[in-house]
Amino acid sequence: MAARMSILLAAVAARLAGALDSGSVSGRITNPAQETVAGVSVTLAENGGPALSQVSNAEGEFRFADVPPGTYRLLFTFPGYEDLTVQDVIVTGEVESRVDVSLSLSRFMESVMVRGVVPVEEGVPAEPNPAVEIETARLDLLPLSTDRFHDAFPLLPGVVRDPEGRISFSGARPTQSILLVNGANVTDPVTGDFAVDLPLRAVETVKVTEIPYSAEFGRVTAAVAEVNTRAGTDEWHLDIGDILPKINFRDGKIQGIRAFVPQIAVRGPIEKGKLWLAQSLAYRFVRSRVYDVESGGDESVLESYDSFTQLDWRVAENHHVTTTFSYFPGETDNLGLNALSTEASTPEFHSNGWNAAVSTRSTVGKNLVEILAAGKEYSLSLRPKGEGASVLTPDGLRQNYFNNVERDTSRFDLIGSVTRSYSDLFGSHLLKGGGGIVHTSFDGIDRSLPLDVVGTDAALVGRVRFLGDPSVEGSDLVASAYLQDLWRLNHRLGVELGIRYDYDDLLSDSRIVPRFAFAAALDRDGRTILRGGAGVFYDHVSLHADAFEQFQNRVETGFGAGSGSDPTIVFQHRIADEGLSSPRSVSWNLELNRELAKGLQLQVGYRHREGAKEMVIDRIVEGNRGTYLLSSRGESESRELEATLRLSTRPDRELFLAYTRSRSEGDLNDLGALYQNLRYPLIYANERSRLGHDVPHRFLLWGTWRLPRDIEVRPSFEWRSGFPYTVYDRGFAPEGERNRGGRFPRFFSFDIRVTRGVRVKGRDIRLGLQLNNIGSHFNPRDVVSNEGSARFGQYLNSVDMGISLRLTLSRVWSKEE
Repeated sequence: MAARMSILLAAVAARLAGALDSGSVSGRITNPAQETVAGVSVTLAENGGPALSQVSNAEGEFRFADVPPGTYRLLFTFPGYEDLTVQDVIVTGEVESRVDVSLSLSRFMESVMVRGVVPVEEGVPAEPNPAVEIETARLDLLPLSTDRFHDAFPLLPGVVRDPEGRISFSGARPTQSILLVNGANVTDPVTGDFAVDLPLRAVETVKVTEIPYSAEFGRVTAAVAEVNTRAGTDEWHLDIGDILPKINFRDGKIQGIRAFVPQIAVRGPIEKGKLWLAQSLAYRFVRSRVYDVESGGDESVLESYDSFTQLDWRVAENHHVTTTFSYFPGETDNLGLNALSTEASTPEFHSNGWNAAVSTRSTVGKNLVEILAAGKEYSLSLRPKGEGASVLTPDGLRQNYFNNVERDTSRFDLIGSVTRSYSDLFGSHLLKGGGGIVHTSFDGIDRSLPLDVVGTDAALVGRVRFLGDPSVEGSDLVASAYLQDLWRLNHRLGVELGIRYDYDDLLSDSRIVPRFAFAAALDRDGRTILRGGAGVFYDHVSLHADAFEQFQNRVETGFGAGSGSDPTIVFQHRIADEGLSSPRSVSWNLELNRELAKGLQLQVGYRHREGAKEMVIDRIVEGNRGTYLLSSRGESESRELEATLRLSTRPDRELFLAYTRSRSEGDLNDLGALYQNLRYPLIYANERSRLGHDVPHRFLLWGTWRLPRDIEVRPSFEWRSGFPYTVYDRGFAPEGERNRGGRFPRFFSFDIRVTRGVRVKGRDIRLGLQLNNIGSHFNPRDVVSNEGSARFGQYLNSVDMGISLRLTLSRVWSKEE
């Protein structure tokens, strides 16, 4: 210690006097098998000063020359391994500072992307705007509306919730994106929804890849959302959060609890350095009030329980095993309640699901070998409150809900990959190849009740009945293989090349598709980065496509007949004679990043996506015979221009301001839109128009600011265009083109969470206040769009300002305490 202090003092004195020459830092990087690792990103940084970056060569060596004397830190990053930081690297002009390190395997399978891995020879690393990611600290303190990790996605510029509450990424349909938890796909293979819930305190990071150029990402034509969970460490951590209930104020009185979402998480070592446990539990009770309900109850009630268990085992230095298990039952009373429906006309929703996964990571020589096996079962029940007919009026749905779904779904994934890095005369390469098999299936019933359509004077306009066996089932088997190369041609240019093969048994369809992406530093100091890419992507296929011809026949009398005789038409579900194809998209983007000043970064990007062969349903009438024809002739297109400004003076003080200009169009009778869990009562002829989540303009601001006395301020501001909607005539036929009858008023919301941290008897306590929709801006969620209603044109169901107290407790201790 004394010798180290003397070196430090000598370095400082020499620097002040200008007597010493510049020094150097070098080292060698190995993996747990003691094999050298090429292509590792190495960053040398001094607190408050510039950073230097490079990559390790073929022998795993790195060397920074002409380094001014001082105290530095080294950061090592490489896909598949834990990030490693070495502090207090002392540089003098007398001797070369030598730092040899061995990287440890990371806990989960990780994607290899060109974003953030193009270093430059000098200056800051060529990544002025890092990958779109939200860490645990932000998730815990941001003013999320329901304390679920799903609520973090709309904090990103290109992500919105559509009118049904589903999440749309970069203008694509909600069903065209997938969700991965620790590398395992947890998307519902029937509806395409994100069918998993996790305790918020189990989540380490939430990340979105807007265009998944890496060839390892398959069966997705839009975004990939990734969630990584928190693992145990060699110290025990206890976190207890949101233990204060939110009071339900109505009409100036306290009427019970509006929300109660307590959470608890425990992480620590079962055996230090070898075996770790992480356990998280969450209970959620939320009353959601619906305003402007014409009659009946006006609350939807959610109650759920989420459990997540993770066990990490370091079998050996070069072999790591992670096992996870999640369980997430839940139920919702009055699902889908809004100002256009009554309590009696909403269904009861019950769900139950579990997800289990085992992943292994090993180093074999210079190769990183990863294997993941995951299984998932998810069941749901959506039941009307009675057996009577449902009634559709110009003011909305009345008396009963018209559809009953009981479904059990299963999914099994087995995937593996091998990663290897090497260097040659043309640069460094990170090769990754792999593949997998995925089997999905479901069975259950899909039974519909009678539906009466009545006009302004309660006269019967039409009647819909359903005939046939309600049993449905479907399955699919997908096999895939891929190869990709992350190629650093030099210190300022990186290219990712990939090719992927997929075979879909449901469609008897096989495809080989290319991918390409690049990142380049336009200046020597790495302050200006140009990124882009292009690729062909094929989507996952909804299992409803396999079951489509099994759906009950739909018998319509009067509605949509086009004559005054009110004939009866029997609609059968049929797949087009030419069969179905895998939905496809061609996507490309171009993005410029510029560091305007220290801590101030600007990103401007354009994304374009064209979808084809999407599954759509055509309504065909020939005399008294009708057909709902499923084919692969659907198309869609989305364009998005995004500008983001990031101010980050230090890690606990950052602010994001983003503007997005976008357009989303496509066929409206998309299979995933019409056959989701909540159904539309009437099916119209297909049209190509604006999609329901089309938002031409959107401004977003959010961030975090730490003040003295450990006070955290977390604001969130959003302004955007309103969603489009359709106007209907008195006979329930669309007036003009669908989704072009008007738009909701512009949406504006300002939320904020302010917390203060204190330490009491070894425990960290954070108490705070959260305000949602400050000012109670009028943000209607419903519109009366039928001309036969006395309320035609009225916007309804806005949310008042919400106030809640927050309290979290945490403690860290060693096992010996």
